[in-house]
Amino acid sequence: MNYNLGISQASTVDSFFAATTSSQDQFDSLSKSSLSRGIDSFIAGNYDRAVQEFGKAVAFSPYSDNAADALTYMADAYQKQNKGNEAIKTYQNAIKLFPNRDDFHVKLGDIYMVQGQLGDAEKEYTKAVSISPTTPLNRYSLGQVYLETNRLDAAEQQFNKLIQLSPKDPSGYFGLGEVARGRGALSEAAGHFEKAIATNKDFPDAYLKLGYTYADLGNTDKIQEQVDELQKMNSSLSSDLENYTYKVAKPKLFFAASPAGFDNFSGPGTEVSALSSSLSEADAQQSFVMNFIFNKEMDSLSVENIANWQIGRQAGGGYGTEYNFGMALPSTEVSLPVLPSSVVYDSNNMTAVVTFSISQNETGDGTIDPSHIAFKFSGIDAYGKTMDPTADEYSGFSKIV
Repeated sequence: MNYNLGISQASTVDSFFAATTSSQDQFDSLSKSSLSRGIDSFIAGNYDRAVQEFGKAVAFSPYSDNAADALTYMADAYQKQNKGNEAIKTYQNAIKLFPNRDDFHVKLGDIYMVQGQLGDAEKEYTKAVSISPTTPLNRYSLGQVYLETNRLDAAEQQFNKLIQLSPKDPSGYFGLGEVARGRGALSEAAGHFEKAIATNKDFPDAYLKLGYTYADLGNTDKIQEQVDELQKMNSSLSSDLENYTYKVAKPKLFFAASPAGFDNFSGPGTEVSALSSSLSEADAQQSFVMNFIFNKEMDSLSVENIANWQIGRQAGGGYGTEYNFGMALPSTEVSLPVLPSSVVYDSNNMTAVVTFSISQNETGDGTIDPSHIAFKFSGIDAYGKTMDPTADEYSGFSKIV
């Protein structure tokens, strides 16, 4: 076969390639112009127009960098419009054009994660790792989906590999903190989050999760440190941390008072009749009210369940704290109610209105020690948290303990 071309033939071929190159340059230029117009529309918030221009950019030069950028912006525009399915299709098309772009698989996986399609997300992240196993983001993303599906060992493996690849990348330590929290190893988790922050002090999520962990550990001083750091960064996450801290904190009795004249400060030997003139007669009975204010929102059904309240003589817990100062009770001492007769919860003021009764003895000379009558609550708050044992009981003598 003769591969030699004549001068005229060679000239024709050169002209063809020159024309083709020139034509492709024109298409690339058109693609770049459409991409630029699309970006301008995207910035202006005109997402429909932006999508049209990005589509043109891809059509003019489908295998170019312009097309790759246009597809990324197009997917972002769809997400801005809450059109997740269209964004998914965009990245699927992008992967067909650029099958070796691991970042497209990660971005598609991210959308699947947001939509709760964890199996699809895992496939995309796994593909990204297979394309580029040394890219830290790919490892981190795969570790995240393992976390979401509670495969903590597999997640830990990915985060450890990430740290090996990039020891100065804080996301690996952050991921290990998440794994430790998932296992309930809170002190270990705090150590990992602290390492992430030491690696990169401008890492709001690490401060947030460290604050969550301190809240779960009950370390209130450390929580405030994380809130302060987030506020320095003007991060809205400071409010998230404060809200979380409020929710996980154990509720406390904050204040107590008697609005109806029950003298809960009088000491041992107080005559029952001194509490109310209606108790002057033998076997008389009188209702009294104590108001208890909580430091956070409570579960109303729990508060109004009288079985969650206890009324009784205060036990010894320090000097002078025992009922009747620990002395033998006189024969005139009256019995105390075990439970209140009713409890009403005022959610607006986080206040329990506790009604209880005191009865005179059969000889009309009953005595009592009001200052050492203990009121204890054992219910839960609006978030299911049980009472702080250091502030679940009140007496006139000891106040809230």
